[in-house]
Amino acid sequence: MPEKTQSAIIRATILLFNQYGPMVPMSLISKEAGVAAGTPFRYFRTKEELLAAAYHQAHNNTLQCVPQESIEGMSAQQAVKSIVHTIMKWSALCPHDLEYMRKYEDMVCYDCFSQRFSDTLYVGIIRDMNLWPLLSSAVRPDLPEPLLNRLISFNCSIYSRYITHRGLTPDDPEFAVLADATADSIWNSIRAD
Repeated sequence: MPEKTQSAIIRATILLFNQYGPMVPMSLISKEAGVAAGTPFRYFRTKEELLAAAYHQAHNNTLQCVPQESIEGMSAQQAVKSIVHTIMKWSALCPHDLEYMRKYEDMVCYDCFSQRFSDTLYVGIIRDMNLWPLLSSAVRPDLPEPLLNRLISFNCSIYSRYITHRGLTPDDPEFAVLADATADSIWNSIRAD
């Protein structure tokens, strides 16, 4: 029962934070989670701790929703396109979680290129999947790994918001066309030649 309650609190936090931002009242989170006022503090010492736990849960939800396929044997171009397609699928299938992750990252005000950002939040899909050895010689030399992570994330963010806005699913023909165009656009902007 405690795990179910904690999950309900985190889910309520994600949904309400997306709507109200960091000023969402804890009383509203309690109400949305269906628990008594003050219950979230039994599980999380502070609101900041709850928001961080919700961030990590949202990240895990997206990874479980659409696992990234193995890039073993892929070219650098195929690997980047696979990553972009995965992120686009996350956008369609996990829109609340991705929106929370974006808003939380903006709220914490870390420099997204700092070590503190990678240590505290997300290291990025390139480091997470150890793609740099595959990509380093195939992308422009002025694009170090941290910048490449952010370029892929920011570009996918724009397209994924459009997918969410349109209510597209991975089964929609328009989704496939848009995901392909996004992947081609990103690859063409980062490739070495």
